[in-house]
Amino acid sequence: MKVIDADAHIEECEATFSDAYLEPRFRNRRPMVIPGPFEQAFWLIDDVTLPRRHGPGASNLGTPAHYQGKLTPFTRGKPESLESLELRDRAARFADMQAENIDVQVLYPTLFLAYPLTADPDFQAALCRAYNNWMCDLRGGDERFGWVGVMPLDNVSAAVAEVRRLKTELHASGIMLLGLAGNDMLSHPRLLPFWEEVAAQDLPVALHVGWASPQLSSLAPNLLTSTVIAFLFPVLMGFAAILTSDLLDRFPNLRIGFMEAGCEWIHFMTHRLDHRRTFLNAIAKFLPLPKPVAAERAAEYVAGGRLFFNTEVEDDLLPQALQLVGEDQILFASDMPHGDRDRYAVKELRARQDLSAVAVEKILCTNAKRFYGWS
Repeated sequence: MKVIDADAHIEECEATFSDAYLEPRFRNRRPMVIPGPFEQAFWLIDDVTLPRRHGPGASNLGTPAHYQGKLTPFTRGKPESLESLELRDRAARFADMQAENIDVQVLYPTLFLAYPLTADPDFQAALCRAYNNWMCDLRGGDERFGWVGVMPLDNVSAAVAEVRRLKTELHASGIMLLGLAGNDMLSHPRLLPFWEEVAAQDLPVALHVGWASPQLSSLAPNLLTSTVIAFLFPVLMGFAAILTSDLLDRFPNLRIGFMEAGCEWIHFMTHRLDHRRTFLNAIAKFLPLPKPVAAERAAEYVAGGRLFFNTEVEDDLLPQALQLVGEDQILFASDMPHGDRDRYAVKELRARQDLSAVAVEKILCTNAKRFYGWS
């Protein structure tokens, strides 16, 4: 059985936005890596630095991993080399994978876990295209690697075109979104053309944790609060948006994944949505309230085979999540090479005594094939 890592990461570098990938009209605004205090390195984009680790709106990113070849303190403690972190050498990355019993990885971005990177929607779209070009080039058709593209949801027409290009030209494995489209829910009417194109191209969409909304991020007073509220909660908000809209009814082939938030929240959100649906239906008997848009209850969508959830291998409630969701919809993800991951997670999952061998095999392999549409 091949182990498929449904959500690993790559660290972007200056090459990501080099002339080979970034369109000429934006090259005078090219993202740059600059040095900072305590041997840190930062991205400079439109005169704003990322990440920001202090105060409201704080974020923490593993990229940039170095400045002019000198590793940052965040990078020095990682077992992976720069060749592996930035996929300069696929053999180096594969060696790191094999050390953890991983055979295939689907690569997600790191820098794009902060959104938007610029206040200019046209420039944001160009940065997304540059990243997608770079990832297609790095992967080079190597079947040991899949990758997901990034989307400029502030520019819906550009996003529609990019969905089509990801499928027909770049051969991406899927699309990554954060749980919000800036300060809009993912069910916002302005995004309907994007969802129509996703369904037409039959690409899976992964809602990944990240600093998705400037408005939400500004509420967090420090990095600790930010990494829980601003970073994690957008996935739950995306879940609510999908399951209370008609997107799953309108597009029967839509497959949605919820990545890096673990699986212990699924019961809470599912039960809350269904409880409130029942309550609002009761109120609607004597008040002129609209009926719920979604045709089914949240629990029915969750168990319906089109929603997938990444588990953390140490999640105590994984057996209960399997009962609610079903064995065919839970995904394994290593989060390699991010600093807060559990190394040797495959071994840890296989060692659990509260899971059946069949469930473990599905989590490590079969379910990822279903989500990404691999035969």
